[in-house]
Amino acid sequence: MIRNFWEYLTEKRQLLMRDRNSDNIHWKVNISPLALWGSIAALIALLFAVVTLLVAYTSILDILPGYRTKSEKLNEQLIQSIMRIDLMERNMQEMQAYNEAVATIMGGSTPTLHSTVLTDTIRYDKSRILPTRADSLLRAALESTTGEYSLSNTKPLKSEAAMFSSPMHGNISRNFDAPESSFDVAIISINGDDSVMAVENGTVIAIENQAEGLRSITIHHNGGYISVYKNLGEILVRKGQTVQSGSVIGRLSSHEESRETNLELGFELWRDGTAVDPERYILF
Repeated sequence: MIRNFWEYLTEKRQLLMRDRNSDNIHWKVNISPLALWGSIAALIALLFAVVTLLVAYTSILDILPGYRTKSEKLNEQLIQSIMRIDLMERNMQEMQAYNEAVATIMGGSTPTLHSTVLTDTIRYDKSRILPTRADSLLRAALESTTGEYSLSNTKPLKSEAAMFSSPMHGNISRNFDAPESSFDVAIISINGDDSVMAVENGTVIAIENQAEGLRSITIHHNGGYISVYKNLGEILVRKGQTVQSGSVIGRLSSHEESRETNLELGFELWRDGTAVDPERYILF
């Protein structure tokens, strides 16, 4: 069967051209089906090579509608480069103005900047104002080693940045202590306000029961953070609900209970599955 098929491919046929009136033969050629298909494939390959060379070494694409010419591309790149250079110039001028303002302040004067747009960049007209008596008094209070406003007595923030809002208006009565497996801080309410608020936008992922009829809320936040609010007497959210930062999600006591007693909120903050000290991320 394979032999017959091969003979069919290689057997030559005669293609000829006859005159319709006189039946005379004007042109004829002997060719096999295999040779015919090979010729067609070679023609297609030749056309592909020609088109590729034209596209690579000529500007034939420039005449096609909707195609950006080389000059248009270069013009666009030039505009982008000019914009970047202008932005860098603006940033350098702002940095220079900032450094000059700092130097002026350190020299005992107050800088005043008046901006005037002259070209495509901003220039500053700088003038100095001598410090007033109030400025001198404030500077003396900040530079002194004692006093309420002394910079030397400023307590450093315990965290890299205060990222979240406080879960309740109150004071901390028990601190975070990971070695003792105390992963929460206890917050006692002040002014009789026992409302508990979400520290950041997030989604409620759990509401669980605790001892003595109390309950807890767990909220998932962006960045791998999870906050837990314990010892709640009243729940104002449901599982799966989206909450906003500062929105009230519950209270320490229910409507039937007296709110005169000082109740404590147990608050935990977790990051990527590890308990962290809430005081590093919240200003209580």
